[in-house]
Amino acid sequence: MEFVNYKINDIAISIKTGKTPSTKEKLYFEGDIPWITTSDLKGQKILNFTEKTISELALVENEAFTFKENTIIISTIGEIGKACIIKKPMACNQQLSGIEIDENFIYPDLFYYWVVKNQGLLNFKANKSIISILNNKVFKNIAITFPKQKDVQRDLIAQLDQIQNLIDIKVRIIKILDDLTKSTFLKMFGDAVNNTKKFPLKKLKDLTKKGKIITYGIVQAGPNIENGVRYLRSGDIKNGVINADNLLRTSHEIANKFERTKCSFGDIIMTIRATIGDVALIDEDLDGVNLSRGTAIISPNEKIVNKYVLFQLLSSEGFKFLLNKDIKGSTFKEISLSKLREIKIPISKDLKLQEQFEKFYLDLNSQKNKIQKSLLILEQLFQSILHKSFNEDVEIKEELIFDELIKSLVLNDLKGNKDRLQYLINLFSENKLNDVDSYNNARNKLFELLDENVIIQSFDGEKTNISVK
Repeated sequence: MEFVNYKINDIAISIKTGKTPSTKEKLYFEGDIPWITTSDLKGQKILNFTEKTISELALVENEAFTFKENTIIISTIGEIGKACIIKKPMACNQQLSGIEIDENFIYPDLFYYWVVKNQGLLNFKANKSIISILNNKVFKNIAITFPKQKDVQRDLIAQLDQIQNLIDIKVRIIKILDDLTKSTFLKMFGDAVNNTKKFPLKKLKDLTKKGKIITYGIVQAGPNIENGVRYLRSGDIKNGVINADNLLRTSHEIANKFERTKCSFGDIIMTIRATIGDVALIDEDLDGVNLSRGTAIISPNEKIVNKYVLFQLLSSEGFKFLLNKDIKGSTFKEISLSKLREIKIPISKDLKLQEQFEKFYLDLNSQKNKIQKSLLILEQLFQSILHKSFNEDVEIKEELIFDELIKSLVLNDLKGNKDRLQYLINLFSENKLNDVDSYNNARNKLFELLDENVIIQSFDGEKTNISVK
């Protein structure tokens, strides 16, 4: 495999940063033109839907512009390197840049995968101020190495697309479950701002357990201590989930001084500095974890409010609207504890209604957790294949997600990889496939391969054996 090296500027037709129309003019928004923001970039390769739209008027008056199909959209402010490809004209805000690639050098799809692989490099190249910024001048001069032969590029894209398609399906299912949770909550409890259910308004501080005030965590955690006490920072919370894999640890001595923010199962954590209003629930595995100064603890008094009801309410757009009224600062935003404690929200007195939502939430969340675990494994395999695409000597293990992978494999994928085919035969023969659909899918493919004489059957006197020819 021959590799070539260029600067991004050499292979790009254009690199432009998006624009945000003036928010003072409502007619610029809610039109028919998809308008991408960083919240739309959730790991999917092809972006077909955006949460926000703009109007033709915004384009006519030069308040925004659209990128062509096959443009790669990359986040260049904040969380650097999140990316997608668009297949129809779309606009984006100023936190994103669009790169139109010259296909004489490299396919846009492979360049997209290069961006995904090198997100860490892009972060390193960004200007590290309070908010990371990767400007276009720096971006243009980053070197990129990739396979020269276009047929090799196509093969790599096909292999990566196979896993990416499975990832996209999982992402869509998770979004459907999240939307169902939100819509069910709104139906049962209404909106935090309009309070259509006319529930009594309660200050947030009056919804906590006795002796547990809303407060922030450790002011100075000191160096990371092996076997110390884990603590949460605002960056550890993303999309309502706590990434517990890389939590920092402080000394027991420091943690003991902040016993008030020692978390228990069911506590709600909220970010109150920089990124404000992200919330997460403490599960049993995180019982005993502490907090940093950028996060606050809210311990629900379940005689008044169910923890899952409060969590969903604090996650809602309505509550974020209430929260934004009290945020101060421009470059470095934060909300004071005194303001947070005084925010009033509608709370139903009907605890049975709240319990009904808890049951619904837990049932749906159980499904979501299974999908997220599968998604994590898919993403790990994707990274292995990604590294192989730009480094030949990388071993890839597909076994963990073979049940998922078999559904998307075509016969040529199996014919061209004897190890993969033998692994499928072993799973089928030993009846280790996880469900009926996977079993039937595998059986049908093996029958076709038998017809094509790629695999053979033999009888040893006791049972029929299948092997690669």
